[in-house]
Amino acid sequence: MAELKAATQAAHVQLDGLPYFAALESGAVALESYVGHLRALAIIHGTLEHAIAGSQDRDLVQVWRDDMRRLPLLQTDLHFFEPRAVADIGESVDAALQIAGDISLRLASQPATLLGLLYVLEGSALGGQTIAPRAARAFALAAEGLDYLHSGGGDGADGGAVRSRWAGFTQRMNGLQLSGDERTRIVGAAAAFFAAIKKVFAALQPFQAGSLAQLVTSINPEAGRHPIPADPREVGAALRAAAQCWEKYPYFEMRYGERGRRFTDSDGAWLATLCRFEPARISQQVKWLGRVLSTRGMPSMLLQSKLELLCEELIAAVPERKADYEKLALAAAELRAVRRSHVSDGRLAALAGAFDHAAGPEWSGKLPHSGELLVCAVADELAGNTGTVEKLRSWMTDSARFPAHWIAAVEATLHSTMEHTGST
Repeated sequence: MAELKAATQAAHVQLDGLPYFAALESGAVALESYVGHLRALAIIHGTLEHAIAGSQDRDLVQVWRDDMRRLPLLQTDLHFFEPRAVADIGESVDAALQIAGDISLRLASQPATLLGLLYVLEGSALGGQTIAPRAARAFALAAEGLDYLHSGGGDGADGGAVRSRWAGFTQRMNGLQLSGDERTRIVGAAAAFFAAIKKVFAALQPFQAGSLAQLVTSINPEAGRHPIPADPREVGAALRAAAQCWEKYPYFEMRYGERGRRFTDSDGAWLATLCRFEPARISQQVKWLGRVLSTRGMPSMLLQSKLELLCEELIAAVPERKADYEKLALAAAELRAVRRSHVSDGRLAALAGAFDHAAGPEWSGKLPHSGELLVCAVADELAGNTGTVEKLRSWMTDSARFPAHWIAAVEATLHSTMEHTGST
């Protein structure tokens, strides 16, 4: 830790000297800058914490603790600012997304170097105790909107919990058995991260009004940079449709958790932007998303359902644009037609009903529509979405998650569907 501090001290001073932090101290800072600060860090924390939590790297496992997760604090703060519809600063978002890409590359090739990034972010929790009262004064915040800066330090009065966590982090880092090359790479990663995150904060103050945009980061910081509707009525409709789809298919929550919910919301907001295009362009985009989702374990029937729900909610929210929104229903109908070309409605209902019977009322109640998902996964595979069946099967036949009779029902349904369609 002493080596990390020495190697990054100059970069730390440069970061603290940026105009954004001076503006926070003086109170002459725009709300877009502060919310942009939170959104950029949500992109970074979301990617880093997901990467580390899923890694089996020896050194990451030794250092990481669940109480180091700060994305939930950022989400709480961002939720507080949602009603103000704060626009994104595009340059800051881009810089944060570049860091997210670097995290993914490091996870694949040198996962232990992520400890260098973690060092910087854990250290920032100490600095947050100083920044929090400045943000509170600048935006007349009492407690809400400051959770990330407090980072478990209560009201920021003493920061004892933050210092205690830092001490534990320091002990675990210093306890690592690292070679000279490993130490050098971790220190280098910390230095590179300081340089990269400096670009994030440099973009926050000053910024050009023309760089402001409504981006998906306001809904899901991990979803990239694509636009969302400028009309808040359309955004609200997209979120309501996503919530209905999430509730209709408990599979989403059981398999993908809270992170999946955020992507469900952001996908819905992106789909709402497609209405400005001609039907052929919408169809192309929907088919692309359907392929992506189906090979990640989400058969296209889920996207079809979301499009139908989204169309209904948009028409109810902005009835004067009904003709535009009905183009989404046409795209949903195309997905249904592709499935029907392989499995008819009647056959789908029969196979799904047989699955529910074999799985029993308890488990069919926990995961309704699972039989339909399995049948539609086979149809997706026949439509060219290679890997859809195996992605669903591997999860639904996990003996640590499901009882034997459920697993048998899954295999029987897939076999019956493949036999019916003549696939192998």
